[in-house]
Amino acid sequence: MDLFFPRRVERPLYGQFGELAQLLVQAADAHSRLLGHGYRERARILPVLHENATRATELCGRIANRLAESLITPYEAEILYDFALTIADTVDSLEHTSELLVLTRVGTLPTPLLEAAKGIERAVELTLVASWSLNQVRDLDDYYTQVRKIRRQGDRLVRQALAELYRRGGASSELLAFRDVTAAVARTVELQERTARFADLLRVKDA
Repeated sequence: MDLFFPRRVERPLYGQFGELAQLLVQAADAHSRLLGHGYRERARILPVLHENATRATELCGRIANRLAESLITPYEAEILYDFALTIADTVDSLEHTSELLVLTRVGTLPTPLLEAAKGIERAVELTLVASWSLNQVRDLDDYYTQVRKIRRQGDRLVRQALAELYRRGGASSELLAFRDVTAAVARTVELQERTARFADLLRVKDA
C-alpha cells in the first residue's frame, strides 16, 4: 500500500480530509436549495452556508498543522494543502453566491443556472469519494476526468444562463446583479476542477 503519511497520524489526517469534503457536500446541497427559492427561504438557508464556510476554514487550518508535522515530502504536503485549501475556497464561493442572491434580492434564476448548481453537487460527491482515497492515489485515475466533464458542461450552462438573462431584459441594475450571480457560479465550477487537478498531480507523481 502506498502511504503518504506515517501510520501514527494516517487515520486522523485522512478523517480531516473527509470531514472537509463532507462540509463541501453540505454547502453544495444548501446552495442548490437556496438558488431554487425566493428571498425569504434564501435568507433562511444562508446561515447554513456561513457556518459551513467558517468550519471549512478552521478545518483547513488544522490540516495544515498536521501536514507540517507529517513525514511526507514538502512537494506532497504542498499539493495536499492546496487540495484542502481549494475545497475550503469552494465552500467560500458557494457562500458568496448565496449571499449575493440574498443581498440583491434577485428573482427567479434561469433554468441553466439551476442545472449548473446540480452539476456542482455531482462534482462535490466525486470530491468526497476522492478524499477517502488519498492514501491510495492510484484509485483516483478517473476523478479529474469526470470533474473536467462537469466543468465543461457547467461552462456551457453558464453561457446559456447569460444568454437567457440578456434575452429576458429588464432594468440594468437587475441584469448586473444576475450577471454577478452567474459569474459566482462559474467561479465555483472552476474551483472544483482545480481541486481535482491537485488530486491528479498526486496520482501522476505516484505513477
